[in-house]
Amino acid sequence: MDRQVFDGRLIVEEPYPRPLLPVGVRIGGRVADIRYAGAAPGQVAGMLQVNAVIPADTPRGTTAPVQITIGSVTSQANVFVATKP
Repeated sequence: MDRQVFDGRLIVEEPYPRPLLPVGVRIGGRVADIRYAGAAPGQVAGMLQVNAVIPADTPRGTTAPVQITIGSVTSQANVFVATKP
């Protein structure tokens, strides 16, 4: 994080800490627009919140795989988001 936080403490003061490494999101194999990536406000230090917009050309009425990358580390496989028709 871009500033020191202490595990177990609530994140309540702005600006909220943000990762030092670049964050990327792919939904349905498409690059998603990230609106926020940082500490989860009101939650304990160590939680990361990522808000991303599902790309407009993602197929609707199905599930789409979600992949988050921070630096060179990628999230686990088999995580999906449902899209409405």
